[in-house]
Amino acid sequence: MLETLIELDKAIFLIFNSHHTLYFDQVMWVVTGRFIWIPLILSILYVFFKKNYKEGLLVVLILAVTVLLCDQIASGLFKPLFERYRPSRDPEFSQYVTLVNGYLGGRYGFISSHAANAFGIAIFTIQLFRNKLFSISVILWAILSCYSRLYLGVHYPGDILCGILVGSITGYLCYKIYEKLHDKIFFQKTIPYRKDKNVNVIISVLYITYIFILIFAPLINFKIK
Repeated sequence: MLETLIELDKAIFLIFNSHHTLYFDQVMWVVTGRFIWIPLILSILYVFFKKNYKEGLLVVLILAVTVLLCDQIASGLFKPLFERYRPSRDPEFSQYVTLVNGYLGGRYGFISSHAANAFGIAIFTIQLFRNKLFSISVILWAILSCYSRLYLGVHYPGDILCGILVGSITGYLCYKIYEKLHDKIFFQKTIPYRKDKNVNVIISVLYITYIFILIFAPLINFKIK
């Protein structure tokens, strides 16, 4: 049964990884990086602290804990525990993998830290803002982040799916902790960011970043991640 699932995982991976163009190589290379998302992070911080700096400190603290937990569960627990090679590192499979800029990633890939972190952030903020357009937008961002890892050949679909599961559960539980702490610290059950129109700033920055990537990624030889 396990061997069948592993073979299916590899077959699905090849579907995502087999179709490359120079244009999308550069686009996905930028998408999977961190620096390009700095404006998005700054816009989130702006919205958090615009209401009240004490409220902002609490939500930033819990969101940081969410990311830390997602990252440590993925990289500190699962990867050394299961020791499953990334497709790019698998000595029996790497010959079939299409790489970008020679990027291999670390040795082990189960589970995906990118997937866990992205969905941890997504689920936490979806619960926080309760805004339909934001929810759709942040889920698309998280899915794109996951797809970039398949495209670059550094994760199997199974790595991604389990990362999504871990990240989603972690994000949801951390939000529930945030709710409890918010109630105890500020003596109110109403979350100030719910239905906050300032979330449109985050949405705008996100789509502007997408447009920037689509236009400029092919024009600049991005090598830094």
